[in-house]
Amino acid sequence: MIVKPEVPIATRPKKDLQRPHVVFLVNFLSPNLLPVFREVATRVGRLDILVSVVTEANRNWKPDFGDLNVTVQKTWTKRRVVSHPGGYQEELFVHFPVDTHKQLRQLKPDCIVSLEMGTRSLISSIYRRFWNRRSRHVLAVYGSERSEAGRGRLRLFLRKRLLRAADVITYNGPSCQRYLESMEADPERMLPWNYAADPQKAYRGEIVPWSNWREHDDSPNPLRLLSVSQLIPRKGILQAAKMLDSWARQHASQNVQWAIAGTGPQLEELKAMSTSDNLKIELLGHQDTTQLQGLYRDYPFHIFPTLGDEWGLVVDEALASGQLMLGSVHSQAVETLIENGLNGWSFDPDQEQSMHAALDALVNTDPNRIEQMRVLARESVSKRTPVESAEQFVAAVHRALRNA
Repeated sequence: MIVKPEVPIATRPKKDLQRPHVVFLVNFLSPNLLPVFREVATRVGRLDILVSVVTEANRNWKPDFGDLNVTVQKTWTKRRVVSHPGGYQEELFVHFPVDTHKQLRQLKPDCIVSLEMGTRSLISSIYRRFWNRRSRHVLAVYGSERSEAGRGRLRLFLRKRLLRAADVITYNGPSCQRYLESMEADPERMLPWNYAADPQKAYRGEIVPWSNWREHDDSPNPLRLLSVSQLIPRKGILQAAKMLDSWARQHASQNVQWAIAGTGPQLEELKAMSTSDNLKIELLGHQDTTQLQGLYRDYPFHIFPTLGDEWGLVVDEALASGQLMLGSVHSQAVETLIENGLNGWSFDPDQEQSMHAALDALVNTDPNRIEQMRVLARESVSKRTPVESAEQFVAAVHRALRNA
C-alpha cells in the first residue's frame, strides 16, 4: 500500500526553478555521457546521478566520474539471453535498482530524469505521483523501431502507462520518435535529446588522403575499411565478413584491407575464416582511445553492418574523423546522419546484393570526390557535441518544470 505524504504541497516560487536540483537515473554512465553531464552540471543548481552498476561485464570501459556526483545503487542484476526478430540472439543485463525510492526520498529533487522504460522509471513515476507532487519526471528513451521489436504485451502495457504519466519524454532520433508515437506518446510532450560521441575518440587532425596509401600497396587505392565493434551476433561482423569475401572474389583486381577493433565471442570464428587472396582481415582486439584515434586517421572508410542498434556512436565518431560510412539501415544513426553519396552509403546487411551495391558505389566514385565527401562527413556531425546534448537535456528539464 502506498501512503501519500502528509505535508501539504505548496506552490514554489519561480526563482527556485531557474537552477533546479536534478537527479538522473541510468543503468551505467557510458564514457560518451561523461562530457555531456559535466556540461549539464554547470547549467543546473545541483546534479545527482544514480547508476545501477559502475559498468557491465561485457564492457571494456574504465569509467572516470571525476567531479560528477555519482552514486552506485543497490542493484539486483539478472543476465538473460534474448532472441530478436531480426534473427540474432544477445546476452542482456537487466538491472533492478532496489533502493531507488529511498534515494529519491532523501534527495527530494525538483526534477527526475530516468533513462529507459524499466524499473528505475517506474519507481521514479510512482515517487513523483504519490510522494513528491512538486517534482517533475522526464522519461528519457533510447530506442528505435528495430531495437524495440518483439516486446511482450505486459511490457508494452507498462510502457504506455509510463509515457502517459511522464511530464516530458525525450527521444534520441527519428525512429525512436516514431516508436514512441506508435505507443501513444503525446507529441506535445516530446523533445529531442541527441547522443554526442566522446570527443576524445574521434581523430581531429588533418584528413589523410586516400591516395597516400598507394605507396603501401601494389594495387591503386587499396580499399581500406575499419570497423570498431563488439564481436557479437547483433553487430553483424561475421555475416559482413562473408559478404565482403564474396564481393572481393568478384573484384579480384581490388585489394581490400579490413581492420576490426573489438573483442567478443565470435573472435575465434573470424580467425578461422578462409578468405580470398585479395581480402586481408586484421583482428586488432580491444583498442584504447589513442589507438582508436590512429585507426580513424589511417582508414578512410568505416563499415558498420549492425543487425540492430538503437543508435550506433561509431557512426558519429567515424564521420567526425573524416571517414566515409558504409552503414546498416538497422542503425538509427545511419538513418539519421548518412546521406547516400554525400557522407557515405547505407545498405541492408540482410541482403548481400545491397552491401555489394554500396561497395560498388564507393569504388566507382572519383577519388577527388571521395576527398570532398570526407570533408562533408566531418561537417555533417559538427553540431552534435556534448554542449548541444547538455542543452537539450536541460531544455527538457525546464519544460517539465515550467508549470510546476
